[in-house]
Amino acid sequence: MHIKKRLTLLIILVTGLLSGMTFFLVLNYLDPYEHTIIALSILSISLILSISSLSSLWIYFFKKIYYRWEVYLFHVINSFRQWFFISLFLLWVITFSIIWAPLIITIIAFAMLLVFLEVFIQDLSQ
Repeated sequence: MHIKKRLTLLIILVTGLLSGMTFFLVLNYLDPYEHTIIALSILSISLILSISSLSSLWIYFFKKIYYRWEVYLFHVINSFRQWFFISLFLLWVITFSIIWAPLIITIIAFAMLLVFLEVFIQDLSQ
């Protein structure tokens, strides 16, 4: 079981680094004015993956200290899922603020949706 946790952490680290490098490569070499849909979709996917991967590793180490070095694979997967939802929420807020959508109502609605989805997933896993 200890090997699975280390392998999962390694996969999350590699995913975060590769998606961060993809974000900066697309940002430098792809013109978003010519290929708008491709550039924005790759940028958003790589940004979500890099933020959620690297932040989940960061939170994993804090959980490891908090739980006194007894952190299991369940904690790692929960950290990744929660940061994936948070980064998806942040990207969604940025997108809707750029297109001038009614921001307060949509932020509250999407935050409630993500909270209910997280509670539902936590309830299924128990």
